[in-house]
Amino acid sequence: MRDWLLCLGLAACSSSSTHGGGDLDASFGGVDSRADGAAIADGAVAAPNRDRLLGSYVDWLTQHPGPTTNGLDGAQLADVCSLWNRLQPSARSVFLTLTARLEGSHLARDGSSMLDHVTKLYWLTGGSGTTATSPGSCGGAGNRMILSIDATLHADLVAANTGQGGPSGARPVGDVTAGSFWRDSHDLGGPHEPFDLSNETEAGVPRGQVQYFRDVTSAAATSPLGRPDLMTLVDPFAFEFDHDYDCVHNSNPLCSYTLYGTACTPKASKTGLELYGATYGAIDLTWKPAGC
Repeated sequence: MRDWLLCLGLAACSSSSTHGGGDLDASFGGVDSRADGAAIADGAVAAPNRDRLLGSYVDWLTQHPGPTTNGLDGAQLADVCSLWNRLQPSARSVFLTLTARLEGSHLARDGSSMLDHVTKLYWLTGGSGTTATSPGSCGGAGNRMILSIDATLHADLVAANTGQGGPSGARPVGDVTAGSFWRDSHDLGGPHEPFDLSNETEAGVPRGQVQYFRDVTSAAATSPLGRPDLMTLVDPFAFEFDHDYDCVHNSNPLCSYTLYGTACTPKASKTGLELYGATYGAIDLTWKPAGC
């Protein structure tokens, strides 16, 4: 692994992480094994849903042309391939890790994946200041996606939140590994505005965290989202998703971390991609949308 540029400030990196990276075409490609021993090829599993979401992102951007905070402009996008080629490595890694987590999390009612119930992609960004050779900031408001979900997933997330995950053997939403599941968030900071409800995963590194509206008919849910690039968007089923790789909730998969795990004590430095792969299965960074 070669080192990226070091973080230049506490706000960008915190005391627990530094920019880290490696050969994006080889370091984490292929098939690996999850902690439970089951092999997973994330691209093969998630490809149709990934293609569908990227198509919805192109549609959104072309319908709302102009420069965005992640450097994309819908007026310059001809198709999904042109979108993918313009995404920085940090943003691509965010997309691949988050969609893999959604694909590996399943609804108890019918075994469908959370990703099956994600209908649109509105916003995708890596770390603030990211370039082709730097992942950008490790924390902050970047390194996440804002999406839209259907009523089925919304109902099951609310049930998992209200039931604090639900009783063993009857949990509404399971995580990738058998020892984890989606439940109400324990984040002392509360939901990210303007959302008023948050769920997170029970165990494992990184921890997944989602934000959404409890009541889709509420004033908050039917008002403009007020987020960068989405100031006027009104979507009661809007849904934010990011990973928390360390104890201060840094979310960039290309940064390196030492304060991960339940004890929050310093450990060997590992990138977010290494931490994800060790628990949930390696991410294939050579993945591309169909036809690209």
